[in-house]
Amino acid sequence: MEEKFLQEEEHGAEKSSRFLTKRDLNRSLAGKAFADFDLAKSAGNKFGALEKLKSKKIIDKLFNEGKSVSQNGFTLVYLIGELNSFYPVQAGFTVPKKYFKHAVDRNRIKRLMREAYRLNKLVVYQKLTSSKQQMAAMFVFKGKVIPDYKAVTESVVACLNKLKV
Repeated sequence: MEEKFLQEEEHGAEKSSRFLTKRDLNRSLAGKAFADFDLAKSAGNKFGALEKLKSKKIIDKLFNEGKSVSQNGFTLVYLIGELNSFYPVQAGFTVPKKYFKHAVDRNRIKRLMREAYRLNKLVVYQKLTSSKQQMAAMFVFKGKVIPDYKAVTESVVACLNKLKV
């Protein structure tokens, strides 16, 4: 009885090692240093969990010491420094509750900003990898009207191009 249980347990271990989940892949990337980052092998147009800015300490430092660039109601606050990440940029997106009371509206704008950033982040990645730097960035929308996708894309790209890296 005990032998049968051990054989099943070994078989389960073999099976789980053959099929890696996204979580396993992200954990394997988390252990790597930024120096190992290769732009050609990067995630492409994905915006994964390791690229999202989540650290409260880094966010506080970003707003206290960071520089900013603005374009048409969009502000990009950024801070160049060492991050505990495999990727050259960790980005966050925010919309103040002052102008958009409904969460649906705030979420819509953040979704548009994330999509525009995801499709155009390679410009910043190329600048940062060539200079071996990392950056924390926060996109803030301070307009009073929900923008359309074209306006968001143009503003996000303009902010990314204005960066002094």
